[in-house]
Amino acid sequence: MKVVSSRQMQNLDRRTIDECGIPGIVLMENAGRGAAQVMASHFPDLSSRRVAILCGRGNNGGDGLVIGRCLMAWGTAVRAYLLTRKNQIKGDGKTNLDIFVRSGGVVHEVPDSKTFEARREEILSHDLFVDAIFGTGLTSEVSGLHAEVIRSLNKSGRPIVSVDIPSGLEASTGRPLGT
Repeated sequence: MKVVSSRQMQNLDRRTIDECGIPGIVLMENAGRGAAQVMASHFPDLSSRRVAILCGRGNNGGDGLVIGRCLMAWGTAVRAYLLTRKNQIKGDGKTNLDIFVRSGGVVHEVPDSKTFEARREEILSHDLFVDAIFGTGLTSEVSGLHAEVIRSLNKSGRPIVSVDIPSGLEASTGRPLGT
């Protein structure tokens, strides 16, 4: 396995799309399906667990929605929590949000701290979390709603599966960014 930096990974994704002609939606599908398969191998009882997918508004959130759809197809109870409003999701992430909903997925908007406080107990009652909040492109300090959610998940004592990297860490150094 070759280890690459955050910038190198972003360049590889861009080149795959631009030079190889593989659409971003295909990369998202492959990433999400692969992550779901890894989850199934690590959690043999996955179909008996309740899974919460915490989604940011970018491509990482779209990956999370693909994971959720795959898990639902395999019999797992899944709920997605968008840390934004649905109308803020764009591009491939929006496409996967629409597919997730049409596949029977339940989506809750958690766009602010007040809404998170109202849903905190519900969210934290799940058996397993998918962290699809931020990916390798995170470069600024995490604060507000996102920091609250990350801290709550980390304190839950429940397993957390992160897409790409745990949210709140700088991808090239592993340094926490405000969490």
